[in-house]
Amino acid sequence: MRKRQIYIFIISLVLPSSMVLSQTETISNDSLIIDNKILKINKLRIGFDLFKPIKSSSDGDDLNYELVSDLQITENLYLAAEYGLIDRLIEDENINFNSNGSFLRFGFDYNMFKNWVGMDNSIYIGLRYASSNFSNKIESYNIRNSDSYFSNTVENDFETIDHSNLSGNWIEVVTGIKVEMFNNIYLGLSFRLNKLLSTKKPNNFDNLFIPGFNKVTDNNTWGSGFNYTLSYSIPLRKKK
Repeated sequence: MRKRQIYIFIISLVLPSSMVLSQTETISNDSLIIDNKILKINKLRIGFDLFKPIKSSSDGDDLNYELVSDLQITENLYLAAEYGLIDRLIEDENINFNSNGSFLRFGFDYNMFKNWVGMDNSIYIGLRYASSNFSNKIESYNIRNSDSYFSNTVENDFETIDHSNLSGNWIEVVTGIKVEMFNNIYLGLSFRLNKLLSTKKPNNFDNLFIPGFNKVTDNNTWGSGFNYTLSYSIPLRKKK
C-alpha cells in the first residue's frame, strides 16, 4: 500500500506536467492564446517540510518526513499533493506504543493574493482528501481496576502486540502563505483542520494515532496540524 501511495504521488506530479508540455508542441498559435487565458501551467513546485525532522529529533521519533508539491493550472489555482512517512513512539500515562506508516494528501489551493509586478507570493485556502496506511505495536499498557476499593492500575506483563494493515481517511481545510525568498525558492507556512471520515481499527482496540492526522480519541474526530516548508519551483514554460 505504501508503494501505491508513492506511485500516486509521482503520477500527480508527472502527468499534468507532461500533458502541458506535449500540448505546447502540438497546438496552433491561436489555440495557445486561448489556452493561456484558461490554463496557466507555468511552474511545478517541489519541496519538503523543514519542521518535521527537527520535531522528530526532539521527540525521539525514528522517522518523520514529508514531501510537498503543487502545480499551477490557472493564474490562481494550484493542484497540490503531499506524501509523508512516520515511525513514532508514543508514550502516554496508560499506554506506550509505536506507530509506523505513510500518508498521502491531494487536493487544490486557491491563491487570494494579488501580486505586484515581479512578485510571486501567495496567500491561499485549499482542500485535501487524505489517506494513511499504518501499523501499531503496543509496547505496554495499564489496566485500571475500577472494582477495587482502592483505585489502582495493573501493568501488563506480556509481549508486544502488533496491529497491522490499519488505515484512515479524512478531509482537510488548509490555509497558508508562500513567499519567494530567492529566485524560484519559496518558504511556506500552512495550517490545516482535519475531519476524520473513516478508520480501520484492530480487534478489541482503538486507533489512538494516525500518521498524517495525528491523535485520535473516542469523543473527537477532529485534528489539526501545520507545515513549514522549503520548495523549489521548476519552470514549465519560458517567460516571454
